[in-house]
Amino acid sequence: MKPEKKEVLPGGNRAILTLANGSAIVLDSVNNGELAMQGNTRIVKLDNGQLAYHTKGDRNAETMYNTMTTPRGGQYKLILPDGTAVWLNAASSIRYPTAFTDKQRQVEITGEAYFEVAPNKVMPFIVMVNKTQKIEVLGTHFNVNAYDDEASINTTLLEGSVKVVQGDREKILAPGQQAQLDKKGEISIIRDANMEAAVAWKNGVFLFDHSNIQSVMRQLARWFDMEVEYRGQPTSDLFGGDIRRSLPLTKVFHFLEKSQVHFNIEGKKIVVMP
Repeated sequence: MKPEKKEVLPGGNRAILTLANGSAIVLDSVNNGELAMQGNTRIVKLDNGQLAYHTKGDRNAETMYNTMTTPRGGQYKLILPDGTAVWLNAASSIRYPTAFTDKQRQVEITGEAYFEVAPNKVMPFIVMVNKTQKIEVLGTHFNVNAYDDEASINTTLLEGSVKVVQGDREKILAPGQQAQLDKKGEISIIRDANMEAAVAWKNGVFLFDHSNIQSVMRQLARWFDMEVEYRGQPTSDLFGGDIRRSLPLTKVFHFLEKSQVHFNIEGKKIVVMP
């Protein structure tokens, strides 16, 4: 008789906000309303759960920086002081000023984030990725996947225009294109990238497009906060299709096991078997 798998629930809206003074606010457990003042900027948790910044008065006040960090099994939406919307995926972070007062709007990210940048032609928006790659933009929609355990940093442009800069190399993306920065620092352009797959996480689904088992399991491990162990030779089959991120882990396994792959849950570990 096949052993019954223990249930593991999916991730949800979870994040920690670290203020300029180093104090931390657990956003998923704090009440809605004003959370703190940073200079002349009010930090507010809205009724829909997302975080927003409202600046009043002297914009030349001392610049303060906040950092939002999501754990494995967490995600969160943030509205920056300029109105830019940011969705942060699991195991990610974004550092940003509480008011944009310089000639450019610069933020720093790790992990994965989707941006809908508020247009401002006189104040370009800059994203520093893992302290190495720079993305320059005026107003656009794009996704950045920069997890350390992935083979490349992928910047996918849905709308507008961005410039990806790595050292003395730069590439300008058009909508529908993806820039891939590999571990050697080389940038390549995918001219007909899968837009839907790139932002599926933001829309509440896993979307696999000829994905190998290792790629699939990296996504599941981050979202369900699990480790992965392979026993036996991992399948060379490629996976396609979409699965709701709101499903518990055993329901996700139900779809994946149609490819003759088998899974067990041992504590905080997913065991993958032929």
